[in-house]
Formats: sequence, structure tokens, C-alpha cells
Amino acid sequence: MKIAVFGANGAIGTHFIKSALKEGYDLHLYSRKKIDLADSTKTKLFIGELSDFETIREAIKDTDAVVSFLGPALKYSYPGMPITNGHENIIRAMKELNVSRFITIATPAVKFEKDKSSIITIMPKIMARLFMPKPYKEIVAVGKLTKSSRLDWTIIRFLAPVDGEPTGNVKVSFGDKKIGFKITRADIAGFALKELTHPEYIRSMPIIGS
Repeated sequence: MKIAVFGANGAIGTHFIKSALKEGYDLHLYSRKKIDLADSTKTKLFIGELSDFETIREAIKDTDAVVSFLGPALKYSYPGMPITNGHENIIRAMKELNVSRFITIATPAVKFEKDKSSIITIMPKIMARLFMPKPYKEIVAVGKLTKSSRLDWTIIRFLAPVDGEPTGNVKVSFGDKKIGFKITRADIAGFALKELTHPEYIRSMPIIGS
């Protein structure tokens, strides 16, 4: 499998690249700046902005799946909605190139029709709307855009990512099961890679925690 990775230089993306290369996958990495390639024979770097459709299209060309670890910054000082616009360009390129498998990330503030009422499905939306209105607006827009794309999408939702080594202790909930809010970024990356190779949540939005 050849995978296009957006947000390749971020904390979760770095873990994903390490794990995917260990499993022998070829990667197209999209980044705003030059990054060190762990294995230049298995990786190809594409440098561009999220508004650069042609470069995004080139990064997705000849791949089997696309993974995005793009998310709005909590200190939201930049203009417009670049993460949403980036997803628009990714989805447009995927459709043009007939690449259907897409995984992206969000928080439980993005609602799913299978969610059950619980702290983890209700409180994130309330807190985000009150204290992080701009990131909330953008992440909800990304969710709506992805769900309406007609791709084979998965939105991985989580609440409190932390640094640390992979634990392998990843629990899934839709509000129907109690899970720990904290989860390592390495475990998020591992869950995304597993979902690519052994999909369980196509057109679904699992909330993952510890």
C-alpha cells in the first residue's frame, strides 16, 4: 500500500510515519516545510500550502489511501479556515484521482448519529463552543465536509492527546462505553494505521481513549 500523509511533520504524523515505514509501506508526505526523511527509498516529500491544489493532487497521485493529521491550532490567530480549505482540496483531488480511502481526525465535538449521550459526547461540544469557538467552527466544518464526501472515510475522534510511547491500550466508544480521555499520540497513529490495513470503521467516527 502507498499512503499519502498530510500533517506529516506534526507529532501524530511523525509517529504514523515511523510505524508505517516499519510495516513496509511507501509514503507520500505533505508538509509546509522540509522534513528529514527516515527512509528516502520509501518516502517522497511534497512541500506546499494547504491552498496549493496542484501540489496536493501530486502528493495523492498513485496512492491507495490518504491520511490527514491536520487540525486547527488551539491558539487560533491565523485568518480564514485553512484546515477546512485543505480538506476541500484533499477530497477534490481524491475524487479526481479515484482514491477512495480517507482517514482524518477530530474531537468528540463533531457529532455522529450513532453517539449516545454521555460526558464524552456532550461536554467537548459545550467546552469548545465556549472557550475555543474558532477551532470548534473549523473542526465541525471539516467533519461535515468529510461526511458528505462519499469517500470511504473514517473520522478518528479523541479528546486529550499526550506524549508517550504506544501502549496498545486503545478503547473505542460512541458514548456507550467509559474510556479514559487521555491517549498517546503514538496510539492515535497506531489506530489510524490499523484502520487502513484492517478497516472496522468505514464511514464511522470512533472516539478513542485509554
